[in-house]
Amino acid sequence: MRKFIFPFLILLLIASSAVTYPRLSVEHKAPCKNCHISPNGGGMRTEFANYAVALNELTLPSTKKIAVKNYKGPRLSESVTFGFDTRHLIFDDGTLFRMQTDFFANLELFENMNYTLRFSETGITENYGMLTFDKQKHYVRFGRFAPSFGLKQSDHKSYSRERLGHGSLNYLDGLGVGVDLSGVLVNAEFLSYGQQSLFLGHVMKNFHLNSFGLFAGASVQLPEEEIGHDRFRQAKAIFGGLSYDRFTLMGEVDFVGNSSDTLISYLNFTSRIEYGLYFITEYNFFDGDRDVADGTEEYYRFSVELYPISFFQIRPSYTYYTEGALKDETDFFVQVHFGY
Repeated sequence: MRKFIFPFLILLLIASSAVTYPRLSVEHKAPCKNCHISPNGGGMRTEFANYAVALNELTLPSTKKIAVKNYKGPRLSESVTFGFDTRHLIFDDGTLFRMQTDFFANLELFENMNYTLRFSETGITENYGMLTFDKQKHYVRFGRFAPSFGLKQSDHKSYSRERLGHGSLNYLDGLGVGVDLSGVLVNAEFLSYGQQSLFLGHVMKNFHLNSFGLFAGASVQLPEEEIGHDRFRQAKAIFGGLSYDRFTLMGEVDFVGNSSDTLISYLNFTSRIEYGLYFITEYNFFDGDRDVADGTEEYYRFSVELYPISFFQIRPSYTYYTEGALKDETDFFVQVHFGY
């Protein structure tokens, strides 16, 4: 079966000019910066995201009327907005694991200039200033932020995140510049990791074709020197998504190393059962030397996402490992997420 998966994925990328960004970007045919302070998605959400998207779309219809009536915006003053994220995993043996506890603040210092901070138990982990130009089409940001590479899917342990150094606690100091060229978002980042320098290039575009929402993009990561198995190796990625009615398909393929000897892929298929209730199938594949017959790792994850209200998510997940050290093993856990 595997030998048919990768040709199909490549054909899909070529034929539809897509393979993914988080599904709401694909479904709404809109860039991630509409819903996030960060131009490339992830982290603190905008007021538009909390109200127009999360409250009106993610909340179950049965509780939506109550939520809309009692909704309070995240704005503390004319120049200060806030947000938070806290995630826990509950395993099948009853143990509890805290994944994330973050508080966000965004200060609008001047027109077209803001400063964003992320607070965690260890202090301020992310902080950057950002200047925007021409109705926020272009930007310059500086400070400490998450590198932009590939998809911003929420599973930080996926091979396409963790094996490339883009896990949940990875923020680096540097400078980022972005421009909007007729709807194509292009950005370049120059970052520092210890004594090493890191360059990232990121290109993405949202568009639509009749009733289909489409997203396509590519990234490149060029470290001064290759740093470890799971830290900032030379890498290239193609990614995108395709959405129609209740269904969204997203994916990413990474070629890692100086000779592209490592192959990583991620695939996500989401079905909307009802607004606020989704069924998700995810596929992760890793091959350290691109020899599919030996040394590969692979797993499938099946999840249900339920949003009783826009800022509260319950996500039971079942994982089945088909290749690697955990072959034929399974995991079951429930993710509980509060985010605003």
